[in-house]
Amino acid sequence: MVRKRDPNAAALGFIRLVRPADWGVAFAGASLGAWLGGGAFRFVVALAAAAVATVIAGAFVNGDWYHRRTRVLASPRNPIARGLVRPGEAKWLGIILLAAGLAAAAYLGLRTFAAAFFTAAIVLLFNYFFDKAYFARNVVAASVVALPVFCGWFVFGGAADPPVVAAAVGGLVALSVSVFRDVENRDGDEVVGRKTIAAAGGRFPVWVAGAFALAATAIAIVPYWVGEYSRRYLTFVAAVGGLMIFYTILNLRRPEPDPLLAGSTARMFKFLIFVYFVGTYWEVFL
Repeated sequence: MVRKRDPNAAALGFIRLVRPADWGVAFAGASLGAWLGGGAFRFVVALAAAAVATVIAGAFVNGDWYHRRTRVLASPRNPIARGLVRPGEAKWLGIILLAAGLAAAAYLGLRTFAAAFFTAAIVLLFNYFFDKAYFARNVVAASVVALPVFCGWFVFGGAADPPVVAAAVGGLVALSVSVFRDVENRDGDEVVGRKTIAAAGGRFPVWVAGAFALAATAIAIVPYWVGEYSRRYLTFVAAVGGLMIFYTILNLRRPEPDPLLAGSTARMFKFLIFVYFVGTYWEVFL
């Protein structure tokens, strides 16, 4: 007998599977990269950013489907593992998102398609070949934040210098996010044989995550020191960096980090990536 699903729970499962937080950060990064590169705000900029974000979402959903058996053990809250989304539905959802994103990118031109395809390829290669490789998941987490920024610059900008600072800050904070995720999912990762930084135990992974956050803060301040941005930007960066340091210290208070606190910290840091992108736009264009 097949158990019926609650339609509301199933809809929420599909939304969670698409990872709206990752989609939003990718969209914000691609849009910021286009504007920093000299592109004016136009509908086509937003469409290209959405195309890049959509192929990233599709690639992640594809990974959930491909690793659906290990997700039950490593990520029991995953919508597929919980039965909110059936494996066949996840498979086709990933295909549809990838196809839609690449089609939209192709419609906008070869440069947009190349940027979207390259970004999706990195995630797909990780899904199929490097899922259990040490530090691979962390690198991919940084790539899907940093690459959209360069994609936006590559497709619509290019008139100004590459947005190295914005991409580096986003990527480093994403690395910190992924390390905190490793702490949160350490037990599940050990069950499926995935090696992560958190396997070392103790405070070491938190120190690593904090170092990435501190490096991101230092790099973010560079535009102020070279005279490009105002004190308003410095205050904004100091607030974001201070909040990350505060949360890192909370995680360091215990000899063995709390997985729940680490997970909450990871979600906070991911939100701060989005805040940083919006704040940079505010400084440069408003």
